[in-house]
Amino acid sequence: FTATPGGSSWTERDTGRTSAGRYNFERFNFDGNDKLIVVDQANAPTVFNSSFSATDVSESAVSGSKFVVAFKNHMFYAGKSTTPQEVVFSQPFDEDAFSSGSGAGSIKVDDTVTGLKTFRDSLFIFCENRIFQVTGSSLSDFAVKPVTRNIGCINGSTIQEFAGDLIFLGPDGLRTI
Repeated sequence: FTATPGGSSWTERDTGRTSAGRYNFERFNFDGNDKLIVVDQANAPTVFNSSFSATDVSESAVSGSKFVVAFKNHMFYAGKSTTPQEVVFSQPFDEDAFSSGSGAGSIKVDDTVTGLKTFRDSLFIFCENRIFQVTGSSLSDFAVKPVTRNIGCINGSTIQEFAGDLIFLGPDGLRTI
């Protein structure tokens, strides 16, 4: 919903969302227009443009995603209950295009993804018991390497940049990368 400043009426901007969980969002600008993408663990990701017009991402492989983050002009989606170990990424500069021949793809890790975070020049994939780092800028050179295979993040909502470092809640308390 949106409202005009000082106004008393509300305008519904997105309809048809059912069984939504916790909302996560990412601001991005792939084409010169500021946008916001929202995931809710149940429905298709929704993109809102600067005039609050809503468009659902049409790819079923990302419907029900819990996490979304922009990295190197690709949109990364993860946290689906049906594929908890997979991170799917879009073609460059298009959050709703998923042709592998045009630069889209997926990354499978050996643990359940609990969060995604872009930090400096890397994408970090947080899992229950492991953390991975993605470097590179496209399908042809994305590289996944383990940061640690001994500790993970128990809640993706705790991942924050703080004092020049990335902190998160591990099973034994707050940790840094």
